[in-house]
Amino acid sequence: MTDCDPPASLPAPILVTDDEARAALVEHAHRRFGRVSAERIAAHILTVTPERDWPVRLAALEALARRWAFGERDALRIAARSKTTLGTYRVTRTAGASYAVEVQSLDPIRTSCACADFVRSSLGLCKHGLVVLDALAKSPRRRVTVAQGPRPRASLRWDPRHPATSAVDRLSRLRLEGTARGALAQAFVDGSLSPAVLGASASRLALLDRLSATIARGTLGAEPAALTLVAEERLRAARVLECERGQKAATAALRTLKRTLYPYQREGVQRFLARGRLLLADDMGLGKTTQAIACCHALFATGRVRRGLLVVPAALKPQWKREWDATTDAPLTRVEGSPEERRKLYASLTSGFLVVGYEQLLRDFEHVRALAPELVILDEAQRIKNWATKSAQYVKSLSPAYRLVLTGTPMENRLDELASIVDFVDDVALEPKWRLAPLHSILEGDASRGVVGVRNLDLLRARLEPISVRRLRANVLADLPPRTDTRVPVELTPAQRTEHASLDQPIAGLMHRAERRPLTQPEFLRLMQLLTTQRMICNGLAQLRFDEVWPRLADVEPSPHLLEELFAPKLTALRALVAELVVTQQRKVVIFSQWRKMLRLAEWSVRDVLRGDGARAVFFTGAESPKLRERAIVELHDDPATRVMFLSDAGGVGLNLQRAASACIHLELPWNPAVLEQRIGRIYRLGQTLPIDVYSLVSEEGIEARIAGIVARKRAVFVSLFDGTTDEVRFDGAGSFLATVRALIEPAPELSDAVEESLDDEAPSEGADLTDEGAAPAAAPAAAPAAAPAAGPTVDAAPLAPPEVEQAPAAAVAGLKITRLEDGGLRIDAPPGLAGPLADVLAMLAAALRHTP
Repeated sequence: MTDCDPPASLPAPILVTDDEARAALVEHAHRRFGRVSAERIAAHILTVTPERDWPVRLAALEALARRWAFGERDALRIAARSKTTLGTYRVTRTAGASYAVEVQSLDPIRTSCACADFVRSSLGLCKHGLVVLDALAKSPRRRVTVAQGPRPRASLRWDPRHPATSAVDRLSRLRLEGTARGALAQAFVDGSLSPAVLGASASRLALLDRLSATIARGTLGAEPAALTLVAEERLRAARVLECERGQKAATAALRTLKRTLYPYQREGVQRFLARGRLLLADDMGLGKTTQAIACCHALFATGRVRRGLLVVPAALKPQWKREWDATTDAPLTRVEGSPEERRKLYASLTSGFLVVGYEQLLRDFEHVRALAPELVILDEAQRIKNWATKSAQYVKSLSPAYRLVLTGTPMENRLDELASIVDFVDDVALEPKWRLAPLHSILEGDASRGVVGVRNLDLLRARLEPISVRRLRANVLADLPPRTDTRVPVELTPAQRTEHASLDQPIAGLMHRAERRPLTQPEFLRLMQLLTTQRMICNGLAQLRFDEVWPRLADVEPSPHLLEELFAPKLTALRALVAELVVTQQRKVVIFSQWRKMLRLAEWSVRDVLRGDGARAVFFTGAESPKLRERAIVELHDDPATRVMFLSDAGGVGLNLQRAASACIHLELPWNPAVLEQRIGRIYRLGQTLPIDVYSLVSEEGIEARIAGIVARKRAVFVSLFDGTTDEVRFDGAGSFLATVRALIEPAPELSDAVEESLDDEAPSEGADLTDEGAAPAAAPAAAPAAAPAAGPTVDAAPLAPPEVEQAPAAAVAGLKITRLEDGGLRIDAPPGLAGPLADVLAMLAAALRHTP
């Protein structure tokens, strides 16, 4: 995928006529909305999606269907009915809040609800409104009547449809019906709000205060959604105005910092101080930590914040404390110790800041909520990119006035990741979320090839601009030392090629199956397992069979003959690099791998090279205790003999090693370009004074060399959105998941009947963790689609880039013989080297089945 002007052949949005769309929507809506007719739902969808963009229209229908399902799940009921058909109803559930729903018309459907979802969804309907419509459909012959009686002279109405092609102020869609007097008459011109009153924060807040007061007196009516909108925007305007009035004093407080900010850093701090909420997405190495500390310093010094909370990856707490103490005198305490010690720490904090890990936040959440921090800073905020995780849910349930989100990679794979992160900063900036993927995906023809590009990037930038800041190293650090990237080709051994090729047919079998029907979750995991196993084979058979070979390696010195027996030529290439960089050039080096077992092999392979020069290595992975990781960082900086640090991707984010090392080695190329840059960003960042060398060991045969194309495609989406100016980006190849896998395995081998049959017998446990990193694999979809649906991807399901496989199951299965017995059973014959891993797979499968409902 390239970031360039869109070619003439770029597919246009999939447009269909209203009549064609209506017929298709009726078919999709059939029997999905209780008693509400499919025809009425289809007509409503056409009303709220006037752009004629078919993927958006079908996505709107699916979003509405989910809301109906939520209403059934919550057992919603009508607690108070209007005496007339058109009027106000109150909908509630057994335990929970109730909401006013105003039915304004049945043909076409027009409702208004006080719930937050109605105000954000742009659907013109919510689960509460659907429940009312379903109840009204019970009496189809009932005459539509309208309530009579005295009404306010004027009433507020609000159009719930968010424009799909522009970023528009929500208040601009307010309309005043009837006759207003005084200041309100001046604010509304021909029923619409004057742009003059929407500009400055002071006039905006004054208008909202006046509307609230007039509604409270009963002299101004307002539909339910308008009431909610006015209340939300009033709180927002008051917060922004308070920030603007205190910005001068807060900026002046920056003079008492221990460090001098660069001009671009000062600009970032001022952007936060002006609004109180910001996504700081500066390129890695530009000092986001320093800017965050400066924000805390300014707010604390001026008394606007008394208690603040910093939520960071656990491994980075010591680093934050060091940076904090070097930047400000404001009090900061690391949350550590037993549960009781932590409880006392939370309870005793009356003034100052705490730094906690994401995992600690989950364990101590009740104490954190009782603390009621006025400022929350999230470091490496991609930890909340998945809205369904506990980390995201717990963080978003906090309600601090000031919120600062730090990440150099706000979007790694999908737009819903970006939306989840932005949600904590501004929960309406990217609404409605159901429309993100279909509105910004380019589909090929009838969508059979899936996503082939992204579009409407200018709209995304416009919506992000008020709440985010991003600067590039190349633009603000002209004196940053040069960086040289070198790809080190490594040839596979014949044994590696044989092992790698043995997995091609099982992969091809699953691909052929996926082209006929969606894969089941076990099949999808099986495919991920096979692809990951091929990546491990590229690293070396020693890693693949680590448990078998490691016991005889741990206490012996590496030799050319022994290295050759391991069928891991990357270890030989690494020895040569370490000898040149560490011994000859006397430099310090960081070495990355996704797998700890590969790192252990790598350390063993260079141990004698380092020892011969009086040098040693340290580890920074998920296996060490926090104290050991902290000691490793100190030794790499301060101990001349500690010249190498081996890191898993647990060390790929947040660490500041620019004053320690000047070279970086990747033992394998990760799928995600953001991961690659995060690794390099540990040493190539503000404060680095030495030229940087980056080496990537790449097996030029098999899957690893083909991953480079996927990395380029993913990077283009991110660069185009955050660093580019084009409105559309075209993928070099088809964008569906299957097309991605097809690109990895082509030319695909012919599939034998025996392999096709054996695939039915092979399925890993769902969710089984077979990585040596100790982290559970990301949840796979219930079915991986063979092609994107006609509507294009939805935020809920379809990524703009292929799913991650770094943490997919990775057990080796080559060499197994499976025989179906006459009595219906199976016999599995495995060579000795695979007996142990196979037993682990079966044990995990059994455990998963025991927990399957």
